[in-house]
Amino acid sequence: MVFTLAAGCADRERADGASFEAEVLENNRTALLVKPAEGSAELGSADKIVVFTGDADLVNAGGTKITMDDIKVGGSVQIFYSGGIAESYPAQINGCYKVVLLD
Repeated sequence: MVFTLAAGCADRERADGASFEAEVLENNRTALLVKPAEGSAELGSADKIVVFTGDADLVNAGGTKITMDDIKVGGSVQIFYSGGIAESYPAQINGCYKVVLLD
């Protein structure tokens, strides 16, 4: 029963989450340093954001699972996250739950 409650909370966070497209500036296998795309609300917060990927689902545009090694510098990704963006420099996202490799 506890697992069911925890899973329900995770689904609610994801439904309330946000996403943005970004260019990958660095990949250190546990986090991505990204530059949000022009026009995104996240670019208004910071020009660089460290996205901690942790247990995030990593997939390509077709939905096939990938690894952090598949995400290359200069590539485009869509970051899905819940929670806020820490106002440091670079900014930080700890609530990333999905990364989609767009190209």
